[in-house]
Amino acid sequence: MTKNERDQIGLGAPLRRVGWVARQALAEALRMRLTVLFALGGAMLVLMALRLREFNFGHAELKFISDFGLGSIGLMGTLLAALGTAHLFFSDIHGGVIGCLFTRTLRRWEYVTGKLVGVMALLALYVFVLVAVLALVIAWREREVAGSFFPLARLLQAGALVWLKLSLVAVMTLTVCTYAGSMLFAALAGLMLALVAQLRPLAQAAHGLVWLRVWPNLGVFDVEPLLNGLSVSLPSLLLYWLGYMVLFTGVAAYVCHQRDY
Repeated sequence: MTKNERDQIGLGAPLRRVGWVARQALAEALRMRLTVLFALGGAMLVLMALRLREFNFGHAELKFISDFGLGSIGLMGTLLAALGTAHLFFSDIHGGVIGCLFTRTLRRWEYVTGKLVGVMALLALYVFVLVAVLALVIAWREREVAGSFFPLARLLQAGALVWLKLSLVAVMTLTVCTYAGSMLFAALAGLMLALVAQLRPLAQAAHGLVWLRVWPNLGVFDVEPLLNGLSVSLPSLLLYWLGYMVLFTGVAAYVCHQRDY
C-alpha cells in the first residue's frame, strides 16, 4: 500500500486534511491587511485607557478600563471575524483555489471545518495579544493608584468568553459564505446575524420575536458578570457554544456540498 493510499483511510487522514486547510487559512489570514488593521485598531483603543492616568478614580477606574478594553477587543474582533472570514473564503473562489482543492481528495466538509479552525486560531491569537496589552495597562494603573481589581486568571476567563463570542460570529459568517454570491454580502450578512444574536435577549420579552429564541444568544458570553466578581458556569457555556458551532458548521458543509464552484 502506497503512502497516498494510506492517507485515504482511517480517522487520521481527514484530520490531517482539516489541519492542512486550517494552517493555510491561518497563514493567509496573518498576511491580510485586515488583520493588521483591526489588531492595531484594537490595541489603540485599549491603550486609550492610559489617558485615564491623569485621574484617580480608584477601583471604579480599573473597572472602567477593563470594560472599555474588553469592549474594544470585542468590537474590533467582531469586524475581523466577519470581514476576515468572508475575505478568506471568497479569495479561494476568485483565485480558483477552491475548485482545485475539490478536484483532489479533499472533502467539502473538511475544507469548511479547516477554514473555520484557521479563523478561530486567528481570533484566539488576536484576543490573546490584546488581552495581554490590556493586562499590562491594568497592572500599570494598579501600581499608580495603589489599588487592585481582580486576578489575571479572571481577565483571561473574560478573554476566553470574548473568543467564544467571536468564533460564533465567524461560523455564522462562514455559513453565509457557502451560498452568498459576493464577499461584501457575506460580510454584511455576518455582521447583521451577529447583531441579531447580540439582541437575542429581547426575544424573551417580545412575543412577536419568539422565533428568535432558536437563534444563538451572544449575550450569554458577556464579560460583565466576571468583571463584577460573579462566577460564570464555563462548562455550560462551552456546551452551548459547541452545540451552535456544530450546527452552523454542519449547515455550511451541507450547502457547500450542494454548490458548484
